[in-house]
Amino acid sequence: DVTMAGRIAVALLLVVAIICTSDAKKSATDELRAKAVRFAQSGDCESSVKTYERLIDVGKGVVPEDYNNMGVCHQMLGHLAEAREVFAAGLAKFYHSEKLHNNMGMLLEDMAKGEWMAGRSEDEATTMLSAEANMHLTMALRLNVASLWDKHSASIPKLRRIELGKKTVAIFYRERGVETLGEAAWGPGVVDDEAGPPDADREATVHMARHLVKLGFNVELYANVAEREYGLDRHGVNWRPFYAIHGMLPPMWNASHVLWPKLPTEKLPDVFVAVGNSQAAHLYNSTVYDSKNLTKPASYLWVRGVSPNPYALTEVYARPLHGVIAHNAFHNRTLPDAVGGCVRLSPDGVEQAPPHVVRQGANSRRRFVFAGLATAGLEVVLDEWARIREALLAHNATAPDPILEVIGAFPPSLRQRFEGYQWFSKLTQRVEAKLLDLKGLGVRDLGDAPRKRVAKSLSSAGFFLYPASSNDVSTPYLAKAMLMGSVPITSAHALSSLPEACGRFDLGPAGGGGEGRLDAS
Repeated sequence: DVTMAGRIAVALLLVVAIICTSDAKKSATDELRAKAVRFAQSGDCESSVKTYERLIDVGKGVVPEDYNNMGVCHQMLGHLAEAREVFAAGLAKFYHSEKLHNNMGMLLEDMAKGEWMAGRSEDEATTMLSAEANMHLTMALRLNVASLWDKHSASIPKLRRIELGKKTVAIFYRERGVETLGEAAWGPGVVDDEAGPPDADREATVHMARHLVKLGFNVELYANVAEREYGLDRHGVNWRPFYAIHGMLPPMWNASHVLWPKLPTEKLPDVFVAVGNSQAAHLYNSTVYDSKNLTKPASYLWVRGVSPNPYALTEVYARPLHGVIAHNAFHNRTLPDAVGGCVRLSPDGVEQAPPHVVRQGANSRRRFVFAGLATAGLEVVLDEWARIREALLAHNATAPDPILEVIGAFPPSLRQRFEGYQWFSKLTQRVEAKLLDLKGLGVRDLGDAPRKRVAKSLSSAGFFLYPASSNDVSTPYLAKAMLMGSVPITSAHALSSLPEACGRFDLGPAGGGGEGRLDAS
């Protein structure tokens, strides 16, 4: 049939034409994308933005990364409103993009911070910025754990709980900014390794989990756990990878997108504690409970130290939480009034189980220790050390030479936090040079010393020096040093937890103003 053959030929030609047009558009898209990336890499964000606009106008082959890069370029140019519009447009097309949610959340968080710093913390606009930022960042976290669950769930041991009327506490420890599974992986072996450096936040989390087991709870710790350490440890804590929490999360949906409409595949915990992660504390904040007759866990945010983002802790944020756990009364006072009514205090505690034992040594009056971050007054101690040493030698020349041991001045977390800041670079250079110059005068830089070495240093020191001049957290070594017989000499700074931690035992300057000089005589 000639007519039929002709129709088939025309149809084939149309298909070929469509494919060719599609390929041409794809080729044009790829070319524009490569050009936009080159502009961005060379620092020409304005040209990059214009090129991305042309790329999006082409329409075919646009990916979430295009909106993401375009929004970031707007941010680099200081066009925050435009960046917000670009991220919103990207999310309208690619709602399941973790990176778009994350960057939108961080942008809104910075905008809320700016309003908060300008004294507009009570404004409704600031509150709504914070709420929207938290929603996007929580969504990014959910997408992250969901994608990891899809890839690795087969390697996770099946969850088995001892019921018998026991309540289950799930503790979620996920450090914000850690992107890969291999990065900063840890577990009970790392915490109990006496040859490893102390880590106050991890140790506090693990010790709390172990004591909750002793109190009769089922305890599950969701963290960046090394695969070899999955399962129950010898203390009865069930260690699971942080993304395993996905199996217990509720369905989510909004006006335009349905997300994970299935019910949880594993039984929900009774209590959920998010350690230092304000987004994780909202993982169970879902409207699904009312419609599905589910009982959601009692959710808590555990703020370790002074909150890094108090502008995010609004009344709207606090509404679905059962409580905010603060380190001590000082840190409670630094939290916004919006969460003041639901704060529970968790004062300093010292673990006695090996290798975290408190040792009783011969505390020498000629031995001093500074254990804490370099930003907490280490330079003051080093500047005064020669004078302190001379005064001690003049007082008793036959006694052993004075010794100052410095512990944990520049941990990786501190370097990572302030990397690229000029003031921190200069401080690092000055302090490292002074540590080297004073080596012959009894100063020993122990760096990130292992737990065993730290215990030896604290138990032999007569005095613990800590002239902090900011609202720093009281060093986690302080309580342990005092229990080991080391007398604190601190700034007693009023805007810190030092007066609360040391009480009447502090031999530093009175008044809490941080003024005065240490008198070695």
